[in-house]
Amino acid sequence: MRRTRSELATEATRYLGAASIFIVGAVHAQQYYDAYFSYVPVIGTLFLLSFIGSGIVGAVLVAPARLLGRRAGDAILALAALGAISIAFGSLVALLWSEYQPLFGFMESGYRLAIVLTIVFDALTTVLLGAFVVLLGRAHIGARPYSLRLPMCSGSGSFSESVSWWRSSRNPENAPARSMSRRFHPGPGRSRPSEPPSRRW
Repeated sequence: MRRTRSELATEATRYLGAASIFIVGAVHAQQYYDAYFSYVPVIGTLFLLSFIGSGIVGAVLVAPARLLGRRAGDAILALAALGAISIAFGSLVALLWSEYQPLFGFMESGYRLAIVLTIVFDALTTVLLGAFVVLLGRAHIGARPYSLRLPMCSGSGSFSESVSWWRSSRNPENAPARSMSRRFHPGPGRSRPSEPPSRRW
């Protein structure tokens, strides 16, 4: 089945956003274990929680959630995307704040590689998964729950004949003709009489 551009964009933002949140978690894990942030009160705990949370929402985003059904699967993916956005955006705001003001008694200084990577992938995660949620919502809002099916005039009638029949059926002037047509419509194996039966007085 060929996918539309909107569907391709939705899938691209989903998987790129998942990769981005994985990198956010990996950077926080590296800082927690190798940069000794595990000894920093509160900040170290937040780094560890960010690493765990990023792994969970990233795994959900790449999982085949739609096997549970399109509606349920998309709801799960949307919640995972919103969770990833909250992690990334919260991390970005906290990092930028700590560059100029103390945060829980800790203050960053300068923009080393880990900080630059965190800023870049926090922003990418927020933008990509934000676009994913918007595209997912538009796909559901734009979906038509039903389609108009016009009755066919006969077993081999064309669509134009169906339209003509439908229009004529809505015209009040054709009501007597329609009633007569229904009255003398031949059934299977029967022939239509040449003229209507006369009344007997």
